[in-house]
Amino acid sequence: MSPPLTGIRVADFSRVIAGPLASMHLADLGADVVKIEHPVGGDDTRGYTPPDYHGLSGAFLCYNRNKRSIALDLSVPEGRATARALIDAADVVIENFSTGVMAKFGLDYESVQRPDLIYCSTSAYGRTGPFQKRLGYDPVVQAESGFMSLTGHPHQEPVRTAIPMVDVSTGLTGGVGVLAALYHRKRTGQGQFLEVPLFDTGFAQTGLHATGYLLDGTVPERLGNGDYFLHPVGRYASADGDIVLAVETDAQFRALAQALGLSAPSDWGTNAGRIADRARVDRALADVLAPLTRLEVLVALQAAGVPCFEAREIPEAFADPAASQALVSVPHPDLGEAPDMPSPMRLEGSPARAPQGAPLLGRDAAAVLREWLGYDTERAARLRATGAMGAAEEAA
Repeated sequence: MSPPLTGIRVADFSRVIAGPLASMHLADLGADVVKIEHPVGGDDTRGYTPPDYHGLSGAFLCYNRNKRSIALDLSVPEGRATARALIDAADVVIENFSTGVMAKFGLDYESVQRPDLIYCSTSAYGRTGPFQKRLGYDPVVQAESGFMSLTGHPHQEPVRTAIPMVDVSTGLTGGVGVLAALYHRKRTGQGQFLEVPLFDTGFAQTGLHATGYLLDGTVPERLGNGDYFLHPVGRYASADGDIVLAVETDAQFRALAQALGLSAPSDWGTNAGRIADRARVDRALADVLAPLTRLEVLVALQAAGVPCFEAREIPEAFADPAASQALVSVPHPDLGEAPDMPSPMRLEGSPARAPQGAPLLGRDAAAVLREWLGYDTERAARLRATGAMGAAEEAA
């Protein structure tokens, strides 16, 4: 079976993380995603080095698998005309420039719209409203949405998540939005404009904490590795390393107490009682875990049905045989292979595309121009001669 989006063409003007993540998920599902980049440097993340692999940055590899690349200079009339032709041949456009940039080039939705076109914009603050001209990135939006205030340890300053979660959630939401728009088009024949601002996504990611505040004004405190609604949940030290516990039910807590020989007062028999006495529960756990090795703790608790595992650093996690399906060297058209991870979506009837490494800058121009626009090699050469299109990048 073919991947589910086989035959869908995506003209991808996005860069950095949010937009490229949305288009990468579409590419994983079989869409022909053409990344339209500036001839000088291309996507910003190409320069996010080290680390790199033969000149391709780890960040670029992470968010751009299964795509093709063409390098167009939109400041050159022929470059803009070629970009417009690609849009006219596409089912979907994705862009995340600052407000006004695509309009300056005559490539905004109002300029290129047609009845069946789906156009996804993932700006920082949206194309309308009081903040439309502001620049914004994940760290700023994490802070101003209140999302960052939820992360960190009690009585310490808030901490930004190491993974750019607002960017990531915006990319995921944008991808879902495009899928919904494609389904709508299949039913009605109509495309549409859709917008996923980072600012809105940041607020949405505050989730149940936002709901609690709106219900009764509760301001959540930072709990480090703990959980607002369950206890004990968190990272605890054993004699030779840390473990992470996630006790979800009273039955699991009783099993934990029996397995570890923990003397628990009656009021710890309910989750509410344990939450009300977090500090004492944690001290009691620390005392019983301190003389035990990590393996002893894991064997005892897992046998008792208590969710737990060792707290790992990246090298430990990647060395686990269970990670073998998620960690691979994928084929690369120019480098032979490249480190990457396949899509985590496991569709049985229409599987995701076999992963291919992120492209070198401009490497697919000739094929894209021929397949999408019917241009021959002479016309492609003229585009290069005018400076409208960059040459393909050489492998390092």
